[in-house]
Amino acid sequence: MTHRGFDIINKMKKRTFTLLLLAVTGFVACKKDSVKPTTTPDVVSQKVTTTTTGLNADTVSENVTGYLRVQLAMDTVNTDNILVEFKPSSSAAFVANEDAPTLQGFGLVSLSSLSSNNIALSINTLPLTGKGATIPLAVSAKSTGTYQLKLVTTNNIPAVFNIWLKDNLKKDSVNFRTAPSYSFALNTADATTYGSQRFSIELSEN
Repeated sequence: MTHRGFDIINKMKKRTFTLLLLAVTGFVACKKDSVKPTTTPDVVSQKVTTTTTGLNADTVSENVTGYLRVQLAMDTVNTDNILVEFKPSSSAAFVANEDAPTLQGFGLVSLSSLSSNNIALSINTLPLTGKGATIPLAVSAKSTGTYQLKLVTTNNIPAVFNIWLKDNLKKDSVNFRTAPSYSFALNTADATTYGSQRFSIELSEN
């Protein structure tokens, strides 16, 4: 083969190589354009501030619908119970379709709560306001002895209220939530140890 023939073949090879190189370069460029690089977004540290509104008696008492039960006990058999119920729309005074008067029975013990107009009740319905509530109790028994006043149960009484049992004779009070039973001496010959002047339940803000 002549030198001219070799020159022609070499030029064709170079041209073919150049075309292949351009084709490969274009393909790679297209791939780079079509595949977007993965980027990690900036993480913004955001401080979340939580505002806690302090609960108090004024804010929780407006819609309280709850109750508590109190028992006077001579022993496990001879007992008497009352219900104190809280409803926003009720009255502290006696209302026939809300409250139930205490009926005179033949039991050895008797317990009542008093309405604001001094009616002895076995079921006493009243509102629980931000100022709390004071419910006088009337206790009596047929014989002298040691008795217990017990907080049997509570339901939906907000925790911002303490529930105190006040003993006006002994100038004493106990937190009924933490000490739900209170022993006391009752003497039928001494009117200061029983009746409606000695005990009361007081709900007051912590």
